[in-house]
Amino acid sequence: MESYNEIQSYLDRRYDDAMDMDWYLKNWERADKLRSLVAEMINAQAGEIFYDFNSSSALNVLSSGIDWESGANIVSTSLAFPATTLTWLNQSRRGLEVRLAPAENGMVPLKRLAALVDDRTIAISLCFVENTSGFRHNLYEVGQFCRKRGLLLAVDATQGIGAMQIDVQSMQVDFLVASSYKWLGNMFGIGFGYVSARLLERITPRYFGWVGTPNRMNSPKDQVYYHPDARRFELGGLNWAGLWGMEAAIKNYLSLGKADVESYILGLTEYLYQRVTTVPGVGVVGPFPQDNRSGITYLTFPASWELTDRVLAAHGVRVHVASPTSMRVGVHFYNNRADIDRLVEVLRFFSKGGPTPCSSVKRNQQYDEQVPG
Repeated sequence: MESYNEIQSYLDRRYDDAMDMDWYLKNWERADKLRSLVAEMINAQAGEIFYDFNSSSALNVLSSGIDWESGANIVSTSLAFPATTLTWLNQSRRGLEVRLAPAENGMVPLKRLAALVDDRTIAISLCFVENTSGFRHNLYEVGQFCRKRGLLLAVDATQGIGAMQIDVQSMQVDFLVASSYKWLGNMFGIGFGYVSARLLERITPRYFGWVGTPNRMNSPKDQVYYHPDARRFELGGLNWAGLWGMEAAIKNYLSLGKADVESYILGLTEYLYQRVTTVPGVGVVGPFPQDNRSGITYLTFPASWELTDRVLAAHGVRVHVASPTSMRVGVHFYNNRADIDRLVEVLRFFSKGGPTPCSSVKRNQQYDEQVPG
């Protein structure tokens, strides 16, 4: 709601008053101040933050901007969101090898990553939370492993930021990217990147624009001058509506307390673990140790139940049926135990042989006749 209100306010003013140069400059001033808030969320410095369209675009800043010797490789996982692996695979034309650690029961522990590391490995690139299983990497362990071996640690935090705590200093993360439309609850088309000060000069911008200069309002036309901090990776005008939505989302998250939000969400995840074990035919992917859980949990169920997103939505449950036998359940700080109880009631209904009619509306009516709402 906070993001929606801020975005609507911006669009209303843009529509009613258009935009003069004074307001345009004030938008940039506000964007620069926002860097400190983004940095606070991940324990970084304002000068280490840059804005981008999404995590895919921001990760390309790193993958296309650093150099390596022939035969170099990076290590990721078989569970990773495609943007993570494809960003690096696109660099195979420059001689880079991408190695994917296999998963087992939705998990990729550090030892599986370490097994693929050799003296030509330059980085480990991970999704903080794997969207295909909900597994949360222990970045403290991975970061320590990388730092001892002189490897870079690159992280796409999209599936966890705003829910799980991130401390780039303690986790020893060198490069982090995030889209804001997931757990931050913002709109598409705006995200951010973090580049540690020690890594900054190792990255050569492959794309460069007028706002990446030291003085964006008086950019030189005859020579390239990079901004001294991470702003050098920004190209042009920003998605202002999305940026102010992201600002509102971050303020709300920080006001609730990073530790409290994580604890609450993991408490709901634990409650989900406990409740679904009482439903015949339903299982939990993993299941994961406490330190590797997140706001995402995958459940398994028999294909004979013929569940779909629309069928479950008709019963008042909004989850994603990822395959004929699995569903992704996401919990956030706006959820509560009653939401989980409703899901369990619906699953128990189908475990008892609930009907499978042609219409989801009919299915909902039959369900509500047999199970309390």
